[in-house]
Amino acid sequence: MSTGKNKTGCELTLKYKRTMLVLDGKYVKKLDCERLPVIRPSRHIVLSDEHPDWKFQLHNYLLYHENLFWCMWSFGPEEEARVGQSVLYSTSRDGINWEKPKILAQPEEKGFGYIARGFWIYKGNLIALAAYFTGPGAFGKGKKLQLHAYKWHYKKWKYIGVVFDDAINNFPPQQLPDGKWMMTRRDVLMNIYALVGGESSFDEWKSYPVVKQKNEFNFLPDEPFWWMQEDGNMSMLLRDNSGKRMIFRCFSQDYGKTWTKPVKTNFPNATTKFFGLKTSRGYRVFISNANRNMDILRKQMHLSVSHDGRVFTKIARIDIPTDNQATLQYPHAIEYNGNLLVAFSRNKRIIELITIPLERIEKLFSF
Repeated sequence: MSTGKNKTGCELTLKYKRTMLVLDGKYVKKLDCERLPVIRPSRHIVLSDEHPDWKFQLHNYLLYHENLFWCMWSFGPEEEARVGQSVLYSTSRDGINWEKPKILAQPEEKGFGYIARGFWIYKGNLIALAAYFTGPGAFGKGKKLQLHAYKWHYKKWKYIGVVFDDAINNFPPQQLPDGKWMMTRRDVLMNIYALVGGESSFDEWKSYPVVKQKNEFNFLPDEPFWWMQEDGNMSMLLRDNSGKRMIFRCFSQDYGKTWTKPVKTNFPNATTKFFGLKTSRGYRVFISNANRNMDILRKQMHLSVSHDGRVFTKIARIDIPTDNQATLQYPHAIEYNGNLLVAFSRNKRIIELITIPLERIEKLFSF
């Protein structure tokens, strides 16, 4: 694994790797979530209400493409990753009024299910990704797990093939500065890799190891997220399922081929999935469940801001209507017309959507 300097010559010190949250110029040892400022969305809608029969709805992804808003998510029986789990999608012209959900991917073989994995604009085509798994549960020795691709073709989804075997991504591929694409991969044993490629074909990738599920770092890595930093490094954030409820992080200086050893950062996480993006105004937003209090886990959602993609210097709680009992999880966001549209799941049963004007973020944090 790479442990040297980045392209600007900056040494990747332990402090550099661990420091992820600095508020008022101070390294945060313990985040006081009760004293955080509150950011209020301008709109909140239910995109897909609870279904009377199949209760499970999670893994939502958003996209704006060809004058339409798109959303996809996993849809299944009472619990996650059960046999028959499928992928639904819906579209909207205004991001407010959504069409009745339709099937995007549905298993044809007995004992299998699908997990929504996001939209990908590839060579001008709209591609939907879905992980195909043997249920119940998608992970474990002897399981089958494949990443499948569907293409939007003549107003319907057409299966076009296996993207990669023994793989589930977390978010769709992003294009690297050298023209290649990259996405993360977990295999059936929950080992983490970077998949790099996609130049010639949607199914041509090289897999590079990041960290194994059984590792020397005393954590259980899951649901990796990555982005390019302003200093030329690539950082990968990792959920920890071991109970520490802090984000781990590692870095790459060669576009995903080698990675530093993961270290525990000072950014809290309620053992759940998170997402971030760079806005058109230059700063990055990071949406997560940052309250690690056992009584609050996943019951609050937070928005953080970074100017360099490495250190977050502002954080606020998103004011989402709730009874303080519901869980709010798995955010995914896009920027459109000066707003963030954030989709998430309530209780893993309802898909909801909020709109946050960028101006409210900037006014709250006094940019």
